[in-house]
Amino acid sequence: MTMIPFKILFVDDEEINLINFRMIFQDRYEILTALSGEEGLQLFRETKDIGLVISDLRMPGIDGIEMLSKIYEIDEDPIRMLLTAHSQIENILDAINLGQIYQYILKPWDTSELKRIIEQAKDLYLLKKENISLTEELANKNRTLKLANQKLQTVNLKLEEDVQRRKKLERSLRESEERFRKFTTASQDIIILFDVAGRGLYSNPAAKRLLGYGDEEIVSRPLARHLHPDHRTIVRKELTMLMATNRPPPSREVQILKKNGEYLDVELNFFCIDLESGERIVGSIVRDITERKLAREQLLLSEERLGDLSAMLITAQDDERRRISMELHDEFGQSLAALKLQLRSMENKIYGATEYDDDAIVNDLRELRQYVNLQIENVRSLSRELWPMVVDDLGIDAAIAHLVATFLEPLEMKLDLQIEEVGHLFEVAQQRHLYRLLQESLNNIIKHAQAKTIKIFVREVDQDVLLEIHDDGIGFDTEAVLQYTGTARGMGLQAMDERAKLLHGKMEIISSPGEGTSLIFTIAINDASQ
Repeated sequence: MTMIPFKILFVDDEEINLINFRMIFQDRYEILTALSGEEGLQLFRETKDIGLVISDLRMPGIDGIEMLSKIYEIDEDPIRMLLTAHSQIENILDAINLGQIYQYILKPWDTSELKRIIEQAKDLYLLKKENISLTEELANKNRTLKLANQKLQTVNLKLEEDVQRRKKLERSLRESEERFRKFTTASQDIIILFDVAGRGLYSNPAAKRLLGYGDEEIVSRPLARHLHPDHRTIVRKELTMLMATNRPPPSREVQILKKNGEYLDVELNFFCIDLESGERIVGSIVRDITERKLAREQLLLSEERLGDLSAMLITAQDDERRRISMELHDEFGQSLAALKLQLRSMENKIYGATEYDDDAIVNDLRELRQYVNLQIENVRSLSRELWPMVVDDLGIDAAIAHLVATFLEPLEMKLDLQIEEVGHLFEVAQQRHLYRLLQESLNNIIKHAQAKTIKIFVREVDQDVLLEIHDDGIGFDTEAVLQYTGTARGMGLQAMDERAKLLHGKMEIISSPGEGTSLIFTIAINDASQ
């Protein structure tokens, strides 16, 4: 006898999923596919003996739950499965109540697990068909017996119908309970069910994992009593409104008491389930939002610091312009005026009545030349502060050596230098940032650290370049400083952090009062050149 292939209808609004499913299973089953709930419903009506329907949950138009419920109204026999990337309990409850689904599968699916589930669905479908065939055969025999004993046959038929109904209800209940148990056990969120009086009925393992309570402890008293006192009143009002209108309240961020006495930041959701018996139970989904709240606070802090940094950059630009203006006015303006007076004095001596011999002229010119050289060096020093030309001219390796020689050695500090050549690893623009990181770090040490020893390490480690500056100065409280905002935070650390980010690197600060300070910059070589 020729075996009729097992037919599977797969519905998904993403064509790539249809192609993947067909490639995996077309050798073993007869695969029919549809790109929408409407197309899948039409294909089901037109095709006989479809044994399994697998549908995506979220689709334009008719979604997966609505399509499966309509298919269930047309024919109860085919096995129905729901495939989705979402695991909200409202969806699975709708699917259980409306679509009578057999399995709830999460995307992306595991191929071996999906094969096993489909084989189980096939066996279940064939068993149902066989049961139907046996039931029809039994009905024929009963109709034959009816001719002999009408009364007995009527009693038997009623009894058989009652048995079948009870078996079906028991099987559906067991399957629904098993699916619900698997889902709640795997859920990372806390799921608690309680009756209308507030008595606990069920809690999943996440309650113990996140709060520390056992099953009996979490359900032994109303949920509202576990909440922070500031949140209890509003939650009770929302529960009362839910029971009156059956409309779930919006999500609410609250704090719930853990067994160890601490409070956990959570997002609280409520829903109702109406049972066939007419009873109503209330469920709550409690989601840990500690990381989300911390990320939100960090984002707000970053935005605040970014605004502070922008304001400080503008102020710094104005301060730098004022400093340069005063430098030009006080230093170079006065120096040029003095030079002008010296030249006029020489002019008076040369053309005046007083005798002025050649040796005196040479001495005065020599003094003028030394004075001019001094002003040239002052101009170069100001130029170096404004722009590190030594990096452009000689590269970062020579620039670091020059910075140490001109900036640190005259201070008579104890120096420990271990500097490898890394200039060939970076472009000139990145070398300037490296130079500024070292220059700003040394400026901070000279101004604030009161250090006697400075250690500078530059080395290549794996695919990174490490720039480390250590001092034995007074140190500071890094936790407090990093939490500062506005002008209290200062611009130096923020500017260095931003420069490190421009190099696709990171800055690490290690310090404590009285223990010195270490600044460690880690720059990824491959990323810095991009």
